[in-house]
Amino acid sequence: MANEKARQADIGDGEEAGSVASWLDFWDAEHSIYVNRRHVEAHYRRLFADIAPLLPPGPFTLMDYGCGDALMAPALVKRGGRVLLFEQAPARRAGLARRFAGMDGVAVLDEAGWRALPAESCDLVLLISVIQYLDRAALAALLAALRPLLSPGGRLVIGDIVGPEAGMIKDVVALLTFAAGNGFLLAALAGLARTWLSDYRKIRQRLGFTSYTPDGLAALLAEGGWRSERLAWNIGHAGHRRSMVAWPMPGKGL
Repeated sequence: MANEKARQADIGDGEEAGSVASWLDFWDAEHSIYVNRRHVEAHYRRLFADIAPLLPPGPFTLMDYGCGDALMAPALVKRGGRVLLFEQAPARRAGLARRFAGMDGVAVLDEAGWRALPAESCDLVLLISVIQYLDRAALAALLAALRPLLSPGGRLVIGDIVGPEAGMIKDVVALLTFAAGNGFLLAALAGLARTWLSDYRKIRQRLGFTSYTPDGLAALLAEGGWRSERLAWNIGHAGHRRSMVAWPMPGKGL
């Protein structure tokens, strides 16, 4: 997703840390988020399993903001969803448009497209592994733009939130645990070795993540006219991260 963004990744051959001005640049360039095909498929199976309990009865409209590879989109359609995909990275978005061209129930939107959606047109909006790449002012602006899109009773799901105590060691442990349970442990170890030798660590140190405590994020949401609660599980394999669900408060933030 601009979604799976804090995973161990390699920079493509010839790309240097100093050439990346933003996380958006990084995720739009060639990189290796997943160590192999089994990893990417397991990742999206896990995402769908974690999101499934939050899906409303069909038919419903879901927007996945910062959707990454969006491999769970067909499963969402089977559950009765009309799926709107937005990925800010232009090259990634073009790839999505090719992948889902002609598929009923899935639409790939650009920035103008999602901002032009009618009011109250979405029953569920996903922000999975996104907010760590936005500063607080940018997140507040995004929340204000998303709020009118939710239907009465609609929900915003914010997943894979990085806490102030998080670090690469916890991410590594979570990845290896996930890999061991899904049959790609050796590939994950090799991938981590490549990451250790790549410039990813320097980029992460230089660009950093925006972190939130649950109370801190709840306060930011409340300022924008949302009520929220922490989910009992994280959406994604990293159990040390958090997820929250939020609803617009009537008459607030408009």
